[in-house]
Amino acid sequence: MPVSGVDHVNILTDDLEKTATFYEQVLGLIRSENPTIAMGIAGYWMRDASGAAIVHLVDRTTAGDRYEAYHPGQPTNALHHFALRCTGFAETVAKIAELGLAHRVSDHPKLGLRQVFLVDPNAVNLELNFAGD
Repeated sequence: MPVSGVDHVNILTDDLEKTATFYEQVLGLIRSENPTIAMGIAGYWMRDASGAAIVHLVDRTTAGDRYEAYHPGQPTNALHHFALRCTGFAETVAKIAELGLAHRVSDHPKLGLRQVFLVDPNAVNLELNFAGD
């Protein structure tokens, strides 16, 4: 079975609205309903401009004991970060600065790559990669 790419990232949160707003404002993702809502678990699928679900947000507090052992904001142990291919480096950095979010920029001119590192409201590390941007 060959793998063709990452389908999505699932993030548990105790503050669904704040987390969804973060992904809308910082990454420009579009909030849509998550089918688990029908199961009584609140959440959103955060989609890119083409409609692909990139980040699944799950409100842990509405999931009963399903995620009882998980605590957003605590270290995620083996998962250090997730990376996204992005465009619009200057605009993204300006937006992050305007929102007052702590971040770090890393330039790799030999690779033609610029990166922005930041943390979401649940202590999830994000790596935003801008190739040739």
